[in-house]
Amino acid sequence: MEQGRADQFRADVSRLKIRTGDARRDGVLQVVGIVLMAGGIIADLLVYESSRNLSDPRDIQSQIVLALGLLGVTGAGGAVFLYASLARFLRFWLLRQVYESQSQVDQVVSAFQPRAQTPASTEPAPNLPPAELEPSTEAPVAAG
Repeated sequence: MEQGRADQFRADVSRLKIRTGDARRDGVLQVVGIVLMAGGIIADLLVYESSRNLSDPRDIQSQIVLALGLLGVTGAGGAVFLYASLARFLRFWLLRQVYESQSQVDQVVSAFQPRAQTPASTEPAPNLPPAELEPSTEAPVAAG
């Protein structure tokens, strides 16, 4: 049943001709973000290990600067990953909102469409006395 609703949603979205954006770019950005995060962490650990064997404070401080730069790369990778993930989610959310609002507009429009009239019956209404239903034979009085 859930698969049928998903197929119906895809068909309706394609019928609305809404541009869904470039989802491939988000996937590539997510992969780039993951690679930057993992690469920054791994390189940071390698820099830490190499700094343990150093005795000159100048060499150690240059390793610290390198490690801080790699932490920046890790943070940038996290930001890229978060951006791509949120962009994909928010694109889907916006598409769903447009679809639902279009559905609601269609319901409102169909509610105000004129309904087919049934032919009027010649029977008198049951709650009115018969005298009020018959046409009057008296001539209208002109105000004068």
